[in-house]
Amino acid sequence: MGEQAYSFLPLSVSARPPRLVVVVPHDDDWVRWMALGLMRVSQVWGGSGSVLVPAAAVGHSGVERALAQFGPDHVVAYNPSWDSVDKLSPGLVDRLIAGQQVEDPAAREAATQMLRETAWSHALAGQAEEAAQDLRSRLAVNQHEDHVQLTHLFDARSPSELTALGDVARVPLYGVPRGLVTTPEALSCAMTIGVQEQLGTAEVDISAWQAATVHQAEPEAVAEARVAAGPDALAVRSHEAALCISVQRGIPNRDTLLVFGGKPEDYALAEALRQTHSRVFWVPWSEPSRNEGWLYVRSYTQDRILATSASLTSDEVRDRAGASRGLRIPSVDPDRDVKPEVVASAEVDFSCRQMVVLRDAWEQPRSLPVRVGEEGTLAAALSLPGEVPAGLDPDRHRWQVTLTAKNHPVPPLHALTSSVVIAADQNPWETFVRPADGGITYWSHRFDFVSAGAPLAGRLAAPKLSWPSIGKVLQQAAAGQTMAIRPSAAGKRAAIAERLLGSRTELEQLASSPGWPVLRAFTSKKTGWELPPGSAWNLKSGLVLSWDAIAAYKKTDWNEHARRADLDTWASQGVVRRGLVLGCCHCPIYEFYPLAEITQAYLCRRCGGENSLIQERWKSPLPEPSWYYELHPAVRELVENDGDVPLLATQFLRTQHWARPALVCEEFEVLRSGSPFVEIDFALATLDRVWLGEAKSGDALGGSPKEQKREACKLIEGCIALGAGGLVLATSKPKWSDATVRTLQHEVQGRRVASRATPKIVLLASLGTKPDVTVLDA
Repeated sequence: MGEQAYSFLPLSVSARPPRLVVVVPHDDDWVRWMALGLMRVSQVWGGSGSVLVPAAAVGHSGVERALAQFGPDHVVAYNPSWDSVDKLSPGLVDRLIAGQQVEDPAAREAATQMLRETAWSHALAGQAEEAAQDLRSRLAVNQHEDHVQLTHLFDARSPSELTALGDVARVPLYGVPRGLVTTPEALSCAMTIGVQEQLGTAEVDISAWQAATVHQAEPEAVAEARVAAGPDALAVRSHEAALCISVQRGIPNRDTLLVFGGKPEDYALAEALRQTHSRVFWVPWSEPSRNEGWLYVRSYTQDRILATSASLTSDEVRDRAGASRGLRIPSVDPDRDVKPEVVASAEVDFSCRQMVVLRDAWEQPRSLPVRVGEEGTLAAALSLPGEVPAGLDPDRHRWQVTLTAKNHPVPPLHALTSSVVIAADQNPWETFVRPADGGITYWSHRFDFVSAGAPLAGRLAAPKLSWPSIGKVLQQAAAGQTMAIRPSAAGKRAAIAERLLGSRTELEQLASSPGWPVLRAFTSKKTGWELPPGSAWNLKSGLVLSWDAIAAYKKTDWNEHARRADLDTWASQGVVRRGLVLGCCHCPIYEFYPLAEITQAYLCRRCGGENSLIQERWKSPLPEPSWYYELHPAVRELVENDGDVPLLATQFLRTQHWARPALVCEEFEVLRSGSPFVEIDFALATLDRVWLGEAKSGDALGGSPKEQKREACKLIEGCIALGAGGLVLATSKPKWSDATVRTLQHEVQGRRVASRATPKIVLLASLGTKPDVTVLDA
């Protein structure tokens, strides 16, 4: 399609609070610091869908992986005020003011008040800021090129930044009194309820906190806070308090996930997993408890119980999980006892994502005119007008707008910055724009320049956006790794065939149609049926067939009328060319002459001699010449090189729930230092990740174990280089060879032991008959 081709893009629009990752400073008494940070986040609209991370947990591979899946809008450092820190160390402010020896009482009072409202200046705050900056770089969030205005969370409120929960909530709120959160057990309960600065100094038994974690039952002190707030009170960290709900994309994960360990990184892992899994329990205590037995009893309605940790080894997690086996309670299935399965923190499955959205303003249908570029990039011709969701006030509230295109996903890749998802003529400083949730999100209000007294339309952001093609996505990912990609020879052939038929989907349908074996007859491959005499001629330019050859193909579900119509369609598309086989009176050669070149007089292609269209010139001895058909050279090479295998693979994959919708790219080469590094047969971009694929007509990656290992390593490294989270190996054979599977398993296990990134590997077999897909079990 040309640069100025236009189309309408169906969109789903959602309003939601900003998603934050808040890095909290701490010392050895990290629990009380987390309680302080949790109290601040509990005051923010969107705190129920945000994550707190102790500064010491930044850099942990399992935590980082969970945070990447969480996909924050902003990574901020929590910088408490002197007044907040004074709550942890009572008398700190008074001692500091006393050291200044201010004699005048009024001046001393003013200095004290000013200091209490000032952001805390300490090395711990600086360490948290450095950790937040490190995390921003790791997650590719809040980078300078993204033009982000939010980097810190202070105790002082700024109406131009985050919205207070109290400004949105319509009922009284309650939380765990901060002063009670002094142990990991108390924090495990407070992380789900939230924290408020309330009076509450009564001792709470640790077992009560444990019961609250696994039973979801409040300790008496928390129940008192709730009752005091009123009969309609909601927990400050509940989605309902923020007028929000959590929506799930994909097949809901019904597993129960236990996070063992009482270290800061264990808390951070549980915090992040809570935003992507429905049932997560942080179990920081080491002794077995009867409360865990209740948790296991509830699990009989779940698929599995998974146990993990960020600080403990697999054996230690297994020991802690097994400590409760004395409370074994059989599941509904009498042959299966409920037992937890141990999984490494870096291997927790993310089959379903959750997104916290405004309850009455999500998945609203819209349509937007877009310009369609040659590569398939969609650039908005107009911008959606700014809208104020019901229940929000543009003067007091700030929100995120998330747009998801129905058939054009934007995968979550670190390499995709704001410049990739905004139109070329859009002011990049108008607002914060980034890829998110399989689409594009932006900050609700302008922050480039807003004049005083501007009308609503001048205050709300309305950026012109761009949905990148999969080719641009891959190019951006390669450029981020100082690599490059280019179409391979097979990719160019597939692109030509797609152009002839109109789309990749049409080409996939052709590959799976009864007509593909007929196209194979135009190649050097042996046909599966007998061709009538004189219906096929092997010329220097290639094999040509007459209608008699095509009609001789016996296929019960493809009758003569259907194949006649298909042949005419192929001819109109240019997939085949209709013409005559003619000779030359000057030189002994026969050639195929397309219909457009045939006149009563024609020139020989070999010698240029002039010929007249008479009976002696045509190949057939019939009184009149018969039409012959020549397959387009690019299509012929595609068919001859088993180009149907990757086409069948992508066609089947797009029927899977996790690949709907998907963008598909034909074969390409990855270049490293200008030299080809690995060839990729196809790529898919979905809402959740990029998948790279290798398609074979055989059942092995190579002819020897050494070749198998080399190819497996190149494919995996290619995925890592392009940020692809998945690798698909597809074959038309009934299954991949055992040697291939063992090679892949060995490579995956080795990478995991070395803590190296590893894509999810899917094996696809029996293409063209009854496709079967399995996940590689390493």
